[in-house]
Amino acid sequence: MRFLGFFGVLCFLLFAACAPSRYIKPLEVGQHAVQVNFGGPVAKIPGIGAIPMPLTSVGYGYGLKNNLTLFGNLHTTSLLFGVGQLELGAAWRCWKGERAGVTLQPALNSVVDLYTGANRFWPQLDGNFYWDYREIRTKGKNGKGFHKTQSLYGGISQWFDPYRTESQGRKNEQFWIPSLQVGHLWERNRWVFQGELKILAPIYSNQDIVVNYPSLLGNRGAMGLYFSATYHLKNYE
Repeated sequence: MRFLGFFGVLCFLLFAACAPSRYIKPLEVGQHAVQVNFGGPVAKIPGIGAIPMPLTSVGYGYGLKNNLTLFGNLHTTSLLFGVGQLELGAAWRCWKGERAGVTLQPALNSVVDLYTGANRFWPQLDGNFYWDYREIRTKGKNGKGFHKTQSLYGGISQWFDPYRTESQGRKNEQFWIPSLQVGHLWERNRWVFQGELKILAPIYSNQDIVVNYPSLLGNRGAMGLYFSATYHLKNYE
């Protein structure tokens, strides 16, 4: 694969860091949503400085149950390089308290070279704990009212690489690729805005690779910064 061959030495940082965790809070049953995402690993660009890679994706979510949301996302930046990258998964809230909850997000990430047909896939499992530290609800005269919630969350993202060799034919030594994340949710009626900071691949060295990735852990891992906006469509059920 031309794209994967060129970025092979960055694969465990780049593809394992294309977006923030999806649907920290599952949608209501029958709810539809559209989502856009921007951001990626922070890299030092000569003459510019340290900036997040401008990776983008667009997606759709559907609330199958009150505690289970199905989602799919297309990574639009990859398409510019002739690579189709699709993510399919679910967000399951396994525990819910009065103002907190725990959500698991299993997903499958697939990549295909649109020119050669070569392809790969990576299973993923995220887990997050969230806490609604501020919530405001009002009732308007027209019955619509106003809803505003602010939440903090944190957790772990895990990518699994099932291949024995990397795209350049070298032996794969990164079968398990963990990352840690903390983030914030701003909910306002139908809109949800999300900001997330990741510590990417903290158990792996970031030395002797093409791009300089600054990290909070020095010579291990990298940082990632992400932003997403989700709009909840009308519930038709």
